[in-house]
Amino acid sequence: MVLTSSKLCVQVLGHILIPALLLLACTEAPLRMVVDPDLAAMEADYIIFGLTDNVTRGGVREFLLKADTALIFKDSTIVLLRGNVTLTAYNEEVGTEKAVVTSDRGRLDESTNELHAEGNSVLLILADGRRIESYELRYTPDSNLIRSDSSVVIYDGGDVVEGTRFNSDLNFERVNVTNARTRGGTVRF
Repeated sequence: MVLTSSKLCVQVLGHILIPALLLLACTEAPLRMVVDPDLAAMEADYIIFGLTDNVTRGGVREFLLKADTALIFKDSTIVLLRGNVTLTAYNEEVGTEKAVVTSDRGRLDESTNELHAEGNSVLLILADGRRIESYELRYTPDSNLIRSDSSVVIYDGGDVVEGTRFNSDLNFERVNVTNARTRGGTVRF
């Protein structure tokens, strides 16, 4: 059998090039990680998903902190909290739950344990069921204080008090509401 150069070229293509093309078509592209652009843009050194942190002072549990996400920076004592932030404060003497603060996000200062809760912030006082709602709440354990510099609504049973700001000691014995007005009824403080 006599092969011409064009027939030889077709045979070479058929035996070498076509299997090579088929092999290339069957291989998968290298796997690449897909990251949410918002997450990739964060400049945190550490990101914790599903944070649960028991904070103690002198061996006594001071509060329990939970959040969907915590952003931690090496050069800062501030931890940024995102999603379903919950702080449960405890009675130091008996260790029972005293109050619960919930919010959309927050900032925890690890050097002072101060929490600045922001976005749909709610304080529930467990002893008597009072509920305090505000855009933001500041929990400051070193000063024995919880406060808000934003509009506040306090629910006490069926009674409601509104004000432009509030502050209270952590035992909720001295509650002060600025520019307080009621929607009827009497409110005990």
